[in-house]
Amino acid sequence: MIRWMFNRVIDKFEKQYGYDATYMREILAASRSGFFKFTVAQVMNLHREQVAPDAWHAARIASARHEDCGPCTQLVVNMALEARIDSAIVRAVVARDFARMSADAAFGVRLAEATLAHASTDELRTEALRRYGERGLISLAYAIATTRIYPTIKRVLGHAHTCERVTVSGEIVTAARTTERAVA
Repeated sequence: MIRWMFNRVIDKFEKQYGYDATYMREILAASRSGFFKFTVAQVMNLHREQVAPDAWHAARIASARHEDCGPCTQLVVNMALEARIDSAIVRAVVARDFARMSADAAFGVRLAEATLAHASTDELRTEALRRYGERGLISLAYAIATTRIYPTIKRVLGHAHTCERVTVSGEIVTAARTTERAVA
């Protein structure tokens, strides 16, 4: 009964986002307790308090893009659009076009990229606290850290796919390459 219910949830998720969740089904088939723990990560992944939506979604997109998983990047792009983030800003984040991002989106990308590059984040952390407070900083930390979980699990299970193009509101956008991701 529990597997049936979880499979229905996965069906709905796949349909809503146009996302292949085969790896989720494999986890569920192998281990119900493992799948339950997998779903708990989603609770942390969706936590957002006191941070601008542009910054939060941009940090998630930058984190997925960093992991070089096209389907995961497309998923978080679709989630940003569903949350009514301006498609021009989403396109700019995917392309790493800072001139076309909102200030909050650019901040989210810079924080994510610095964090993932293991660069100093002292100034960015201070700026995050000034802009969004402690809760906002925690929300951004969760967004960056937990977005990486899914591509990592997919890669280990043999389901990660590299993709250089992401669709944003019907327009194909070339995602910034790894070599272009130096912290701005």
